[in-house]
Amino acid sequence: MNITFTRPALDRIEQLRGDIKGQLHLYYDTEGCGCGNSGIFSIRFVESATDGDMTIDSNVGPVLVKRWSSHFLDQEMTLDYKEESKSLILKSDGQYFNTNVLVTDHTGCQLTPNR
Repeated sequence: MNITFTRPALDRIEQLRGDIKGQLHLYYDTEGCGCGNSGIFSIRFVESATDGDMTIDSNVGPVLVKRWSSHFLDQEMTLDYKEESKSLILKSDGQYFNTNVLVTDHTGCQLTPNR
């Protein structure tokens, strides 16, 4: 499994990240979605991996993902950035996973450019 981060996506993530430390985690959030099969992926900066995490390859190094949520992903994915809507987009050749990927800290708090 591999995810390619485009240069515009990396720039946006770094802008939002600011001085937040941690490892990139492609986090599958099911909060308020009803069940584990209904969720959305976000980018979360976590302090460390847990026993439930695995890594996937990327052009920026290993990215964490929960083992149980990895079956929702495709073998080859791209995280891109659309300037017009100021949104990160997680996609593959066959589908869009999320057209508005949020970037959060380890508590799930959304990061904004002025943070």
